[in-house]
Amino acid sequence: MQKRWLVNKKYPEKFAKKFPEFSSTVLQLLWDRKINNQTLIDEFFGHDYKQNIHDPYLMKDMNKAVKRIFKALENDEKITVYGDYDVDGVTSSVVMIQTLIELKSIISQINREDAKKFISIYIPDREVEGYGLNKKAIEKIKKEKNDLIITVDCGISSFKNVALINKLGMQVIITDHHHVPEKIPEALAIINSRQKDCPYPFKELAGVGIAFKLAQALIENLKNYDSKKLQTTNYKLSPGFEKWLLDFVALGTVADCVDLVGENRTLLTYGLIVINKTQRIGIKKLIQAIGTKTRVNGNITETKSINSTSIGFMLAPRLNAAGRMDHANTSFELLICENKTEAEELISKLEKNNQSRQKITEEAMNEIIDRISKKKKLPKIIIESDPNWKIGIVGLVAGKLANEYSRPFLVLQSQEDLFAGSGRSIPEFNLIEAIEKCKDMLISFGGHSQAAGLKFENKNFKKVKKELESIAEKTLKDEDLIPSIKIDCQIKQNHIDWKLFNEIEKFEPFGQGNQKPVFIIKKLEVHEIRIVGKDNTHLKLCFKSSSKDSIKYFKAIGFRLGKLAKEMPEDKPALRWGDIVDVVFQLEVNEWNGNRELQMNVLDLKISE
Repeated sequence: MQKRWLVNKKYPEKFAKKFPEFSSTVLQLLWDRKINNQTLIDEFFGHDYKQNIHDPYLMKDMNKAVKRIFKALENDEKITVYGDYDVDGVTSSVVMIQTLIELKSIISQINREDAKKFISIYIPDREVEGYGLNKKAIEKIKKEKNDLIITVDCGISSFKNVALINKLGMQVIITDHHHVPEKIPEALAIINSRQKDCPYPFKELAGVGIAFKLAQALIENLKNYDSKKLQTTNYKLSPGFEKWLLDFVALGTVADCVDLVGENRTLLTYGLIVINKTQRIGIKKLIQAIGTKTRVNGNITETKSINSTSIGFMLAPRLNAAGRMDHANTSFELLICENKTEAEELISKLEKNNQSRQKITEEAMNEIIDRISKKKKLPKIIIESDPNWKIGIVGLVAGKLANEYSRPFLVLQSQEDLFAGSGRSIPEFNLIEAIEKCKDMLISFGGHSQAAGLKFENKNFKKVKKELESIAEKTLKDEDLIPSIKIDCQIKQNHIDWKLFNEIEKFEPFGQGNQKPVFIIKKLEVHEIRIVGKDNTHLKLCFKSSSKDSIKYFKAIGFRLGKLAKEMPEDKPALRWGDIVDVVFQLEVNEWNGNRELQMNVLDLKISE
């Protein structure tokens, strides 16, 4: 099927007049990303840490949370940080644990090893316990004589379990970034910028971003701490402690696919600086283990340093593999590890987990594809289940299939008495809103518009399936289900040069909400074409552009487009030398033996009209 090419609407003329210093291409890229005034432009290109990082005390309940935590630290109360098993949850846990240990050491004037006795971590087992707070974990935490629980990257939907915490005489501070339900828990404090009455100006922080804001507020409060309360001053805040947490923030922010604009962009920019200078043994050893090559959808690129792409496609999958296949404690231990031998052992364990994850993900995908191939007509949301699918990989499978079939997917593990699983969606369908409409039939749920998890009893399977299919049928148009490519703008042949590439580079780091720019260029002649790669998967191309004054050639690679040399979409003849085509592509650099040349990474093409 030929994909839909969705070219973004051109920016208004008044926008160009307001910012004459930018080229037409840069103006379009800014407009597409809703960076449409001087303040947002300065923030986007400025990377000013002091100016772009908002005051954490603007967050609702922040002052209340900080006061309670300091009281606990002063009174030798025991605190448990309750995390989550994905990279966002694990990095959130590390940020909070390390901050609390540092502050406990200073406030009580004890060494960090002794401070650790007052601060505990609890990350649930994905397979056994599932997401968020649960009764058995809470009872265990109470048994260990804890006074305060601080959740990170979870808790906003845990109404009943927060009530249990209160009943058992403990208190809870929730830090979370997920969708805020109509009914929220009765916690001591809830720190979530998505709350309607929260004045915090940026709403798109990851869980680790929210945890970092609490860490910032705690550090700020320490600066104003009454030094008279300290018996000695042998233990002080480590130099640059706050900014050295940003490597964790970078990992969690990219891994959780939040929009890389606004404060997230600034946090990530500085986080990438920190991660490339990191002295943390676990992160350092993991970077050494993966090497400098990054594989993205079959495309292998050499990177001189860690960037958002290498986090998203190389570091994060390995850290995530622990929680998917075994227990996220492995990733947590690696990130706080201070011993080289231990780090190497943990990385070896992660690598084995990652290889197993890849294998069983592919098996589950193939099973669902086989089932789908037997259906006469596909529903607008596809819901599949199996008792043998590991709960840790169902979200991955749903994501890959949602991209492949351009429709929302729910992939569930069927257990003895319940179903549990994850869904992924397409931009046209808000998955968490649809799931929330089924809340009376669910045990638990949570997530975002494009990714969500849920759990419900077996007896409700048919009802939940029918309701979600009904919502999808009413919401999605047939055209929404045709695979599409979003294109920033059309450019002319003479615009493909190093100047354009340098302009694109200024938009890094790329990721969700700030994808690498996609362009369309029309009426190029296919000058060379050959199939390359294992199993003849890819296309190596050279395009030709002729004008009265000159002839230009453009080298190109089309990953996973080798099939076009055999047959074009909609049963049209194979692509061949001399064809005139329209090309959708991203501009990149191909480097080999010290040479650098521009190359078009072809995402799609079709015969020109």
